[in-house]
Amino acid sequence: MGFFSRIFGRKSSGAIARNSEHGSRKSVYSPTEHFSITELVIIPAPLGKVAGTILDESVIRSCISSVLKNQGTKVNNLIIDEMKAPFDFLSTGYSHNTERGYAAVVRDNSGDNTQFPKDRRVLIGGANYVRRATTDLHPEIAAVVNRDLPVDSTLHLAAIDGIAYAAIVIKREMK
Repeated sequence: MGFFSRIFGRKSSGAIARNSEHGSRKSVYSPTEHFSITELVIIPAPLGKVAGTILDESVIRSCISSVLKNQGTKVNNLIIDEMKAPFDFLSTGYSHNTERGYAAVVRDNSGDNTQFPKDRRVLIGGANYVRRATTDLHPEIAAVVNRDLPVDSTLHLAAIDGIAYAAIVIKREMK
């Protein structure tokens, strides 16, 4: 032990290493946060056969992924992986608010929109906020929204051009 170590009661790194060889040092386990998707509902035609409101599921998945990739949180990365988006759309005007969610304009250049891309306004967030900015919810999406969720779960709605196309339930666990 060095002179200052004796005065201040600190052990040198050599002393710490020697103690760990004898097993006197204990490791402390700290749990980490894990997320999983427990429910995913995607409705390509939430308003029935109303012209201009039917979207291919691949476009819905790609719109969601294109907005969420702007901020790489654990939950966003989980959702992006689950979407398996076939298109990588450009997103502009991205904004994030902790209470409201994510918003962006996504440039859809898929299918019939390859010649003249279509800008789609995408909003992803909590049901209370997104619900106010959309038309009436499709019955399958409304069933998820109106269900009592466990305390460790959160619900995200995805709306495109003012229509809710998807509901995603995320479970948070400490392991």
